[in-house]
Amino acid sequence: MSAEDGFRPPRVGVVGGRGRMGSWFASRLAASGCPVVIADLADGPLKGADLAACPVILLAVPVAAMDSALQAIAPHAPADGLIADLASLKAAPLERMLTLAPGQVLGLHPLFGPGAESLAGQTVFACPGRPGPLVDWLLAWLAGQGAHLTFIKPQRHDELMALVQSLRQMLLFGLGAALREQGFDPADLPLAGAWFNQIWDLLVRQCRQPAGLYAGLALANPEAGPALESLAGALESLAGRLRAGDAAGLEAQLSGIIAWVGEAEKKVDAPLEGVYCIQKSQGRMQ
Repeated sequence: MSAEDGFRPPRVGVVGGRGRMGSWFASRLAASGCPVVIADLADGPLKGADLAACPVILLAVPVAAMDSALQAIAPHAPADGLIADLASLKAAPLERMLTLAPGQVLGLHPLFGPGAESLAGQTVFACPGRPGPLVDWLLAWLAGQGAHLTFIKPQRHDELMALVQSLRQMLLFGLGAALREQGFDPADLPLAGAWFNQIWDLLVRQCRQPAGLYAGLALANPEAGPALESLAGALESLAGRLRAGDAAGLEAQLSGIIAWVGEAEKKVDAPLEGVYCIQKSQGRMQ
């Protein structure tokens, strides 16, 4: 669909459009020719009536604010329109959208931050909720911008995010806490070696975002708690063997992890079950 075909990009309402991610998408949609309407609590209470003329409504709000935003806008959303979200969790937000939204529904999770220069090469998870032509349009727009669309079931998405997102984030924060308690001096970084410096860089990059972002993600994902408990248990086990001077036990535990990683590496390029990827494609995923 293009201007040459007589197609006009739909008007898009971006709820949370003054936030970092909302403004990021708003600017790129506008650059693509979409009329964009911004609704944001920074401008006062959300007024769903302001979005009534928007066939597409994009929710760029934290998971904790999703329900109140939906309550405000859903009664005014066009019956044949689309409500999509950008939340980092998908099961609960998608369920609420399907309950409250009158029309088409799509769950999205951009796996990148507002520092990205463009959508080109960026992974965007997609969880179709209620299909329709505007769902197809938004997916085609993302793919046309070069996004790597990855279709996944909402529960599978949240389970994965507990491991690769919340667990990773808390692992780095735990490292930061330990370094602080042990009195680590960053002046020693040139002496620390390349591997440690890479980990330090990851921690520094993570700390450029507000703490509430990470706390909110972990608290909202019911799968994050068990994952963090597993990490805490593994570290306590290793620490216990060190305290006891249990060389044989420590070596056996480390060997078990090394063996698991070796087997896991063989599966890296294996086909993914229930996950489908599209890049620079048009039309609905079958």
